[in-house]
Amino acid sequence: MHIRKDLCRGCGLCVQSCPAGAISIRWDQAVIDQDKCNKCCLCLDICPQEAIVELKPIEKEELRSTVTSLNQKTSDLIERIENIRLRSR
Repeated sequence: MHIRKDLCRGCGLCVQSCPAGAISIRWDQAVIDQDKCNKCCLCLDICPQEAIVELKPIEKEELRSTVTSLNQKTSDLIERIENIRLRSR
């Protein structure tokens, strides 16, 4: 599990829900002790800010495919924007 610091408000609901006692609040932010975390995902479900995310390993080819797809979509969007600009002149 991973805490998204930009979303965490330090409400403590995740601390209360964690059966392993792996979560604490420090400097108004949740912190997960990865050595204690049993990956039960209760914190994921309870967080009202959706600040806790599950880290999942990704295969190199899947990542490469995603990046390629995003690059293509970006190129397509840039082309469409340029076409709109040309038509509006």
